[in-house]
Amino acid sequence: MNARQITFPLPGNGHAVLTLPQKLPPEALAALECSLTVALRDLQRESGGDAIEPGQIEYASWLQRLAAMAH
Repeated sequence: MNARQITFPLPGNGHAVLTLPQKLPPEALAALECSLTVALRDLQRESGGDAIEPGQIEYASWLQRLAAMAH
């Protein structure tokens, strides 16, 4: 399987790598965007980042529902 890697720089010397298949349909890309948003929000919450406002929680729940509908 051919894969595409996208590298994102992080503060300091670190980086994050996302590995995707070469061909990704638009629906899958939209679902991935929603999933990443939710996952990053959860990581921020776990790391003790800024308190999440109620509006952000509601928005994240909408993204989860959209991702579930895309499957």
